[in-house]
Order: sequence, then C-alpha cells, then structure tokens
Amino acid sequence: MAELGILMSLRLAAVSEDTEPSRSWARLDALGRAYVEFARTEPGWFKTAFSATATRTPPLPETSENAPHPFLLLTQCLDDLTAIGAVPTHRRHGSEYAAWSAVHGLSHLLIDGPLRALPEQEVQLALQVTLSVISRGL
Repeated sequence: MAELGILMSLRLAAVSEDTEPSRSWARLDALGRAYVEFARTEPGWFKTAFSATATRTPPLPETSENAPHPFLLLTQCLDDLTAIGAVPTHRRHGSEYAAWSAVHGLSHLLIDGPLRALPEQEVQLALQVTLSVISRGL
C-alpha cells in the first residue's frame, strides 16, 4: 500500500495545470491513472495490498510522511474539488467509494479478468472512459 501511495504522490506532484478547477480535475485524473498503472506494473503487490489478510480496520488508515495512504490521497483530491466549488457539497459525501471502486474494478479486470488481453490502445480507452465517468458522476 505504501508503494502505491508513493506512486500516486509522484503523479500528483507531476500535474502541471496551474489554474483551478483544471488543476484539481487533473490531480484526480492522475490518481486514477497511477492506481491502474500500479496494478498493471506491480500485480503481485497490488493483489497482496488488497488481499483479505492485508485489509485494515478502520477503513481510513494512517499515513506517514513517506507513504500517504492512497485512500487519503483520493479523499483529499475530492475535498479540494468540493472546496473550489467544482463538486457540489451534496454530491461529495461518499463519492470516494464510487471513484475507488471504479478504478479498482478496472484494475482487476485488466490484470486478472477478461480485459487482461486487451491491446494497449483499448486499455487506454477503457481507462479514459472510466475516469471520465467518475468525473461526470461527481
């Protein structure tokens, strides 16, 4: 989980948009892309991080300076979108579960499911559509 958090943090830091709300939307997009990238490049770590034995309680795990938890990074991005008015307050509550579920489900389909043999161009299309649906749903 720490490695996923590090990759997501690196992708957030690389966002070059400097105006709002473009920057906040780009950060959300970067998180989703990093999540799927990690699953595809590190499938063993990805599966281990989300195995039943690795699951932690409570659902909002602690973070450290070196490895912020992916779920906390997602909630921060969504909170930022709400703070700038890009996501209505009444739609924010619980939206992290839908966003996380979408990229997690796509990741599993790509590494272990029926989408594992998709050509790279179709993988990128699936990722783009998934991220677009998340954004539009907010």
